[in-house]
Amino acid sequence: MNTDKSKRFQIPQRKAYQPELFSSRSFLQKNISDAFRQIPWELLFRRLLAALWRLLVAVKYQLLRLFPGLGRLPWLKLAVATLVVFVVFRRDLQFQVNLSSPSMHIADDDERRNDGQQLSTGSLLQPVAAKTPVDPFADAKGDTEDDRQAKSYIRRFQKVAVTEMEKFGIPASVKMAQALIESDAGNSRLASRNNNHFGIKCFSKSCRKGHCSNFSDDHHKDFFRIYDSAWESWRAHSEMLATGRYKELLKNKNDYRAWAKGLKSLGYATDPNYERKLVETIEKYHLQVLDR
Repeated sequence: MNTDKSKRFQIPQRKAYQPELFSSRSFLQKNISDAFRQIPWELLFRRLLAALWRLLVAVKYQLLRLFPGLGRLPWLKLAVATLVVFVVFRRDLQFQVNLSSPSMHIADDDERRNDGQQLSTGSLLQPVAAKTPVDPFADAKGDTEDDRQAKSYIRRFQKVAVTEMEKFGIPASVKMAQALIESDAGNSRLASRNNNHFGIKCFSKSCRKGHCSNFSDDHHKDFFRIYDSAWESWRAHSEMLATGRYKELLKNKNDYRAWAKGLKSLGYATDPNYERKLVETIEKYHLQVLDR
């Protein structure tokens, strides 16, 4: 009897505290998941909708006080439309972020790879700048007014020069340099009035009206051809160089120095410095790139 009474009032012994049970990841995950299961999500959702509805009613009330005419607006439709726009905008934003994230990860991987290579080789990797094509005929900072006019003329007729080179075998650099010199980059009276960009003269003694014009006196040697367009002038010049006494220069191919020397020796111009002017013009404006 006494034994049973002592067992009834005996205090149970507590188990030893085991800190690893409470600090383990499984213990935390289990308790967190149990806590989330106990949350009344349906009740929270209803309360959230009710709070939003009260907010909408309050906003509507304040707007009607300020603007009485807004009472005729379909507020329910506006609310639904606003909600739809918000959802669509949010999805679009998430879609854009997802599209950009792979490149961000790739960039991070490249940075880590570069860092690892630097540490392994013991040298700093210099970033390689992207090579951008440079237009030799674009206006530069230190260009004079004459340079800008010359480059504008080159940009205007570079395709024509290349086309004539492919058809007749005359280097585009040589034709362009001749046109720049003869027409003063298209600013001469002969180029502006006659569309004659190469100073081609008229040697016919019985030419029709509008075929040529005189620029100095009545001597027929000072009559120059009139063309309907600048392109006709370029084509007539190509035909002149590809035939007659100048056609032997075609053997020089794209050697613009040989062409300049040959034109001078065959008497193309009376200027004793014509050969030098051609070469200097070609090299100053990098016209040799047109021959490639």
